[in-house]
Amino acid sequence: MKKTLRFLLLCLPTIALSQVELDQVDDFEDYTMSNWTKNNSIANENIYNGGPSGEGDNFLRVTSSGSGSDLELMTKNNAQWQGNYYQGNLSSRVKYISMDVRNSGDNVIFLRLSFQTDYGLIYRCSTTNAIAVLPNEGWKRISFSILEENITALSDTFSYSVTFGSSSQGVEEMRIVHNDVPAWESDPIEAVLDIDNIMAESQTLSTEEIAVKSELKLFPNPTSNVITVTSNENVTEDISYGIIDLLGRTVKEGHSKLNQEINIQDLNSGNYIVEIKNANGDIFREKLIKN
Repeated sequence: MKKTLRFLLLCLPTIALSQVELDQVDDFEDYTMSNWTKNNSIANENIYNGGPSGEGDNFLRVTSSGSGSDLELMTKNNAQWQGNYYQGNLSSRVKYISMDVRNSGDNVIFLRLSFQTDYGLIYRCSTTNAIAVLPNEGWKRISFSILEENITALSDTFSYSVTFGSSSQGVEEMRIVHNDVPAWESDPIEAVLDIDNIMAESQTLSTEEIAVKSELKLFPNPTSNVITVTSNENVTEDISYGIIDLLGRTVKEGHSKLNQEINIQDLNSGNYIVEIKNANGDIFREKLIKN
């Protein structure tokens, strides 16, 4: 019945949203792309079945080939994600953008959000940290903090408050992109990304993987011999680690402590993901370059 009613509503006149609202959700149950578009020739798809809730749950699929006009994994919104993210209330404003994601391809995807507004000058920014989405790990809920300390300016002239709307019209375009560094454009990648339940939130659930300014770092990076998972505190907390190649395969794993060296001489040169888990189950991921 839910699906039937949503389908019938498509026949009625509708008014497109032009202002972001706290707690709004894009769940793709209306069989459309919910104004999520892209520049290349492989169109976004509304898949009618197999979302996070299983049978009958629609989701958005974004595909890139990694070459030619379809090299970028990116989708953008110039409609309901426009506007003033401050909402006139600093305490209960939009602080996080959360979504369910699944990597249905073969290569690791580094997801981040990017934003643009035109205030006489083009202001662009991106979330400082990406979230690595691995092949074969299924659906997971992730969240991006858009608080000022978790945003990196991409344009020479930039104002956080102007971009997100405390003193202007706010965001004009929001993008979901693949890039392991803050960027407006995607890196080339052959990938299939599934997305559902994109939500504007003032707080997050404890079960979500959150991209915020990390207190942990890999050092040195790049490296050829050893890495250390460093903390900004003088602690030697027990951790488990996994080193994952860009096809999503775990090539090395073990146990160590924060601020202690891990030998990686046996790894081939290339790019990897280091996944760290502590005793509380908290997860930290960062790209590693092995010389």
